[in-house]
Amino acid sequence: MTDITSIYHLLPFSLKVIAASIWGYRLRKLRYNFKTESLVDQAFEREAWNKNQWENWYEEQLTQILHRAATQVPFYRNFWQLQRRHQNKKSWEYLENWPILEKDEVRNNPESFVADDKNIRKLYIDHTSGTTGRPTYIYESKETIVNWYSIFETRVRRWHNVTYKNRWGIFGGKRIIPLSQKTPPYWLINYGLNQIYFSIFHITKASASKYVEALNKFAPTHLIVYPSSLSVLAKYILDQKLEPHHIKVIFSNSEKVLEHQKSIIQKAFNCPIIDTYGMAELLSGASECIVGTMHYWPEIGYLEVYDSQKSEYIHNSRHYGEYIFTSLINKDMPLIRYKNGDVGYLPRWEFSCDCGKRLPKFEPIQGRSNDLIITPDGRQIYLLDSLFNGLSIIEAQLIQESIDRIIIKLVPEKTYNRESVVNDIRKRLQDYLGNIQVDINEVDSIPREVNGKFRPYISLVKK
Repeated sequence: MTDITSIYHLLPFSLKVIAASIWGYRLRKLRYNFKTESLVDQAFEREAWNKNQWENWYEEQLTQILHRAATQVPFYRNFWQLQRRHQNKKSWEYLENWPILEKDEVRNNPESFVADDKNIRKLYIDHTSGTTGRPTYIYESKETIVNWYSIFETRVRRWHNVTYKNRWGIFGGKRIIPLSQKTPPYWLINYGLNQIYFSIFHITKASASKYVEALNKFAPTHLIVYPSSLSVLAKYILDQKLEPHHIKVIFSNSEKVLEHQKSIIQKAFNCPIIDTYGMAELLSGASECIVGTMHYWPEIGYLEVYDSQKSEYIHNSRHYGEYIFTSLINKDMPLIRYKNGDVGYLPRWEFSCDCGKRLPKFEPIQGRSNDLIITPDGRQIYLLDSLFNGLSIIEAQLIQESIDRIIIKLVPEKTYNRESVVNDIRKRLQDYLGNIQVDINEVDSIPREVNGKFRPYISLVKK
C-alpha cells in the first residue's frame, strides 16, 4: 500500500503547498487554542518562583504522577505487582524506589506506557529522531501538546520578542522536496503555520543565492534551525557576499549550537542565535535568555543525574553524570526515571541571572553516554565542544577508530589554514588523550543521518 509520504512526493509543487498548508492548519489547531495566552501568562508568573516554591510544586506533582503510573499505566502496574510477589514492600510513592528506565523498554512497547484512561487511538503520536537506531514513539493528548507549546512560546519566542503568530522560517529534517530535485524551489510555504520550510538537503554553493532570495521574499521575523545545516548556508552567504533579509532572532532546534557555528551564523545573518534544549519524549526543556544564560524549564520534567560507574545518584551541581528524567507535563504517557542518553549536570538553583528570571541555570550538555572516548591509559571521557572553538571550520566529526587512533573530518572555512588548524587540534586532543595518532581529513560536508543531522562523535571502540 502506498503511504501518505509517497503520495505527497508525486504531487506537483502547487499541490505540495496546499497539502503542507492543510497539515499546517491541523497542527496550529492542535498546538494552540483559547487557553494559550492564559498558559503563557502563567508560565511567566512561575519564572518568579524561588527554589522552595518549586520544591513544594515538585513534591505535589511527583506524588500525582507516581500514583498514576503505578496504578494506571500497564508497564508500571505489572512491575509493582511483580515486586510484591517477590516480597519487595518498598513503596512506589517515593521516586527513590523506582528503577532506571532504558530507552529500549519504551521503544519496544510504547503502548504499554499509555495510561488506562486514555484512548490510544485519539492521542497524537510523535517520535524521536532515531539517529542511532529505531525511533521511539511518544503518545500525547491535545491538552499536553497545548501545555508544551505554551511554555515553548513563553521561554523561546516571547523571551526574544517574537510570537508564533509572526511569519517564521524553519530549516529542518523533513524531506519536503525530493532529494533528486536539481532546481529550485527547495522550500515550501505552509500557510497554516505562517511558515516557510526550507529543505536542508539541497543547500549547496550554487543554490545559496536562491535560498536567500526565497528568505527575503517571505521575510520571516525568526528562524528555527538545525545549526549544523544553517552554518553551511551561512558560509556560502559570506563567501558570495549575499544579503539576507533582516531577521530578529534565530533559534536552534534538535542540535546544540557549537561556538564555531554560532560565530559564522551570527556574522552571516547579523542577529543572535539562541540555543535551546528539548526532546520528543517531552521530559525536559531549556533555553537561553536575553543575556545568554541557559535556563531550565522545571515544569516539563524532574531531572536527576546518575553516576553509572558508582551506581549512585549525584546530589550536587559540581559533578556530571547521565540524565534521568521523570515526566511531569506528559501525564498521558508518563515515563519514570527515563535515561535519555545525555550527560550533564544538575540545574543550578543558586545561580542569579542578570535577566531577572529565577529559573535555574542549565549547564551545557557534556555529551551522549555513547560518546565516551576511551584513552590509552583506560580513562573514559567526554570530549568537549571546545575542541574546535576558534578554528576556521564550519563543522567537524570525530571518529575514534581504535584506542590510539582518532580520525577527524572537517569542513574548512574560507580562511582555513591547514597547518595551523591541524596543529591546534592535535595539541588539544593530546592534552585530553595523550600520545595518539590523529588523522585529519578535509571534506565538503559531513555525512548526514536520514533525519538530516550528523553525529559529532562516533566511537568504534568496544566499551
